[in-house]
Amino acid sequence: MRVDSGNGVARKARGAVALAVAAGVAAMLLYAGQFVVSRWSIQRTLSLWDLAALRFAVAGLLLLPVAVRHGLASAAGIGWGRSIALAVAAGAPYTLLMYAGLAVAPAAHGAVIIPGATPVVSALLVWLWFGERPWPATLAGLAAIVLGLVLVGAPGLPDGGGLAWAGDLLFAGAGVLWGLFTVLTRRWQVDPLRGTAMVWVLSLAYVPIYAVLAGPRLLQAPAGEVVFQAAYQGIGVAIVALALYARAIRALGASIASLFLPLVPLFGVLLGIPVLGEVPGSLQLVGMLMVSAGMLLAAVRQRAT
Repeated sequence: MRVDSGNGVARKARGAVALAVAAGVAAMLLYAGQFVVSRWSIQRTLSLWDLAALRFAVAGLLLLPVAVRHGLASAAGIGWGRSIALAVAAGAPYTLLMYAGLAVAPAAHGAVIIPGATPVVSALLVWLWFGERPWPATLAGLAAIVLGLVLVGAPGLPDGGGLAWAGDLLFAGAGVLWGLFTVLTRRWQVDPLRGTAMVWVLSLAYVPIYAVLAGPRLLQAPAGEVVFQAAYQGIGVAIVALALYARAIRALGASIASLFLPLVPLFGVLLGIPVLGEVPGSLQLVGMLMVSAGMLLAAVRQRAT
């Protein structure tokens, strides 16, 4: 009886780990997919302004009850000043930079540059604010990321010509903002759900401005595409991916869950090939692999410490 009971507990534990791993992989797939599906729509029908309105409206309205439940007067207990700073770093400005980059540069660039720039910026800010010097292995990983980003930004993708360099700069700016958001969240010990709720609730301020300037443009777009983007951007990326990643963190620990992050560049590149026909050149491919390897090396070093 004890043996059977022990086996049952072991099976449940393995099952929980398997579900957590699946949740982490699914979250990274959703995060990576946003670059591909966003560029797909921008190239077809919807503008970057339309996509932003859909994301902010859906995510903001769905998460408004969370902010209300924790108290709007105190910005869900975070404070208005801090909430505004977080919203700048991860809300409308970050999202608009990402979409603007996708209007002129390949999706694979965004999927590599933003996640790649984030740990570099985060490490620099942690060093400046917390006095935590990166370990040699972490520095090696960050150096690989920087070199990889340089290679990714080199010309070569067939669909990226023209202003692709400008898109890469916009992606880098978005990566800086996301790195700032990452460090501020740690510095202020922000609850993930409440912090996310305030980011998207504050981003609702964009929607009435968009409605006045854009008019009925969304109503004239294909209904299926609008519904798909509203669900993917406002629910899939803004809410579901966060919930899945949070589940992986709870079950596996933050250090192990961070090892999923290098999957974002790989998934972004792989999805962009069949959906957008964006095939990386050999130089970009080497750079993308270097970014992923550098992110993995930095994450493994953090786990070891």
